[in-house]
Order: sequence, then C-alpha cells, then structure tokens
Amino acid sequence: MQFSVGEFAPVADGVHVAVAEPAGVNIGVVVGESGCLVVDTGSSPEQGAEIRRAAEKVAGVPVVGVLVTHWHYDHLFGLAAFTDVPSYAHETVPAWLGRPECREAASGLGVEVSALTAPTHTLSLAKVIDVGGRRVEVVHFGRGHTDGDLVAIVPDASLIFSGDLLESAGPPSFGDDCHLREWPSAVDGILGLVAEQTVLVPGHGDPMDRLAAFTQRAEISGLYGQAEYLVAQGVRVEDAYEAGEWPFDEVTVRGVLPLLYAQLAAEGKIPRTHLPLA
Repeated sequence: MQFSVGEFAPVADGVHVAVAEPAGVNIGVVVGESGCLVVDTGSSPEQGAEIRRAAEKVAGVPVVGVLVTHWHYDHLFGLAAFTDVPSYAHETVPAWLGRPECREAASGLGVEVSALTAPTHTLSLAKVIDVGGRRVEVVHFGRGHTDGDLVAIVPDASLIFSGDLLESAGPPSFGDDCHLREWPSAVDGILGLVAEQTVLVPGHGDPMDRLAAFTQRAEISGLYGQAEYLVAQGVRVEDAYEAGEWPFDEVTVRGVLPLLYAQLAAEGKIPRTHLPLA
C-alpha cells in the first residue's frame, strides 16, 4: 500500500488543503495567529505524522488541535500522530475503533489496530474551537454518510469542510454504515449556511460551489425516493435497476440497491405482489 501526502494549497485566507493517498482524501489546515487546526488525519499513524509536519510547515505555527470528520480509516487512522494536542470527533467515533469494520480496514492497510487512538474530546451536536485566536465552528447536522459526520465551518473565510457528506471526485460513497433516508437532511444543514461566495471543501475532490452542493443533495434524495417508489410498486431488488430512473451511474446504483432495500425493509417497507382483480 502506497501512502503519500500532496502539497498543501490555499483555498481561502489562512486555509489550506492537501490530498492524502491512497484514498484521495482532503486534509485541511486552518491557520490562526498562534496555532493551526488539522481537519482529518489520513490513513495511518505514519501518514498522520507526515500530515502534521507538512501542516506546520505551511502554517508556520504549531498544530494546536485536530478534527476528525467521521470514523472512516482515511480520516481517523492518522490520529495517533496528534496525541499531545486536543482532538475532536463525534461521540460515536470511539466505539467504531472496537468494531469489525475498523479491524478489517486496518488489516487491509497493514495498520495495527493497537496503534490507533481515539479522540480526546467528543461532541454530540456542536462546539466552537479556538484555533490560535481564530474561530472554527463544528456541527453535527445528523446522520448521513455515517452516524457521526461533523462539519467544520470557518466563518471569517466563508469556508466549510463537509467531510464525506459531499464529494466531488465522484458519486458519494454509500457504505453499509450510511443512513440514506437521513443523509439529505444532514446536507440541508450545510446548505443553510452556504452563501454565493462560500467555498465547500468535500471529503474527496475539488472544492464545490453552492449549485454543485444543491445538485448532489437532490441526487441523494432522488436515489432514496426512487427506491422507495419502486418498493411501493412491488418491484424487487433484482429488478430495480432496470425499472427505475437513477441519478447516479449503473455501477454505483447496483452497488447501493441492496442497502437501499435493506434500509427500507427496516422501516417496514417491502415489495408486495399485488394480485390481479378477478
């Protein structure tokens, strides 16, 4: 597995972004007068250390805090490089470190689970972080990509880190731990803060504008709504792709359809065959 960190580039006043491989994840740095905040930490403790060195070099001030937007390996697994500073994540994140999904991800990357660390501070709804005299607002707008997505708002730069609630490198990542019905509502929380000049830094891909974010929100909602409609019509999962009109490509839709149907079934919505009238 090849790990690397690209150069940090400015995306707003005192805010920089670099891309960490192998996941193509955006790593943010918010620079204050006397310290900086790192947003997400990469895929291994060693990559986290590389991110820290690069962040302090571009910022010219030490790291005074780190924010993890959700539990996935490319955002969380580098946190061990930041144990001497406060780290922040949603309250659901620590529990994921003990789950099979986390162990499987670590094994695939060649990372020892014992080397991973939990955040020092957790939150349920919101927190303000003082970054060397600069304000960063952190909010959980609800479940979506995971159960613990956090959004980081830098008000004086009109910039928002959305984590993987939004992506521009391709379709959103619909893993087994996502919450498809609630996801659009979480994005609505972001969109309520977006002005014409706001820069949205997604979890993966180039910065997004207001229109791109609105479009992706509509696509996620349309995905769920179309599956819900087909279930109500009695269409079974194996026939759903051909029967529906979908906002994403075939590979993405076929991959997520079993999850869509499973989550709808958990709500009591299952396809039923309608007998013809005599």
